[in-house]
Amino acid sequence: MMKNSRDKSSPESNPLHRLPWYALAAVLIFLVAAGYFLLRPESDDSAAPIEMRFSEPRVAVYMPAEFDPQDELLLGGVQLAELHPKVMADIVRAAADNIQIRILAGSAAEREQIVSVLDANDLNAGAVNILELPVLTMWVRDFGPVTISDGAGHRSLVDFYYRERRGNELDDGVPGHLARIMGLELQASPLLLEGGDYLTNGRGLCLLSTRVINRNAHYLMLEPESTVKDIGAILGFENLFLVPPLQGESTGHVDMFCTFLATDLVVVGRYDPAVDPENAAHLDQVADDLAGLTTRSGPVRIERMPMPDHDDGFWRTYTNLIFANEVVLVPVYPDYCPELDQIALTLYRRLLPDRRIIGIDASELIKMKGALRCITMNVPIGVLQPSDRAATP
Repeated sequence: MMKNSRDKSSPESNPLHRLPWYALAAVLIFLVAAGYFLLRPESDDSAAPIEMRFSEPRVAVYMPAEFDPQDELLLGGVQLAELHPKVMADIVRAAADNIQIRILAGSAAEREQIVSVLDANDLNAGAVNILELPVLTMWVRDFGPVTISDGAGHRSLVDFYYRERRGNELDDGVPGHLARIMGLELQASPLLLEGGDYLTNGRGLCLLSTRVINRNAHYLMLEPESTVKDIGAILGFENLFLVPPLQGESTGHVDMFCTFLATDLVVVGRYDPAVDPENAAHLDQVADDLAGLTTRSGPVRIERMPMPDHDDGFWRTYTNLIFANEVVLVPVYPDYCPELDQIALTLYRRLLPDRRIIGIDASELIKMKGALRCITMNVPIGVLQPSDRAATP
């Protein structure tokens, strides 16, 4: 009888002797998988826009839109008073008669600096509410509290985790301080979600940057479906549309190229293909895909907004704007592209004939990778008409 060429008693044929190799292989597989999550880029610029609609009923809350009636406007006073005092003064001058403004100051000295800026611009410091609390930067849109409301109009705040990017743990603690000052309940979430990452039409539709999916997978090891489902449940979204960020733009925020003007009206930026062919094609695709969505007011209508070039490395935008009830503040760049500024202002005046459209010079502010919406956070009244609160068809 022929024997096996390999003796079962030899080390090579004994499975127990191969265990160290199995363990090493398992460790290598684990390291490769971990490296994928820990080292991969936070943005997924190659992904196509994806619509995700929830089949199960949502929690009975909603997040009002910025074009809805607003109660207050939070303004990041820290850094702004020192670095961009004219922007602060221009915002207060344009909006203070239409909305209560709370300016965040990080110390008594910063409070005095804010007062000095207002006084120097012939503005009444008593017309605004200056809050002194621990805060480090002016990017309140990204770390500030998100206002949600139930069907009866009772408001509460949501605090998402703000991982240090342009701020620190002081900024992350601001929602808690504001909840106590405003007397509102605060719901904390471990999800990483910055205010520039998403836009809502106030009736259940959300445009969400794909960077949110990737950051929560990267830092929290969450599956995309889990991240989307949790955001939808917390903020009352029924339909999330995932949008890849602009190629090369460092924030990855969707408000750098989109804005809602009404429940069914979205402005999407447009790049000249001769200047930026990659992002021109990307925004054309976003506009085409959004045009197929359905809202409670009918199909989404798309308006295109010309975008300035970014040849000098600064990503100027006309969609990073401020809604302050009857007034809408639009960033402009008179020393760089005055002709496009006028086109942008004319477009908004046509689309929003019942509001005053005011341009605010953001020429220097944009060099810090943000515009007007980035330094503010809306606090809506939170009461919709009964027809708006009806179930999504």
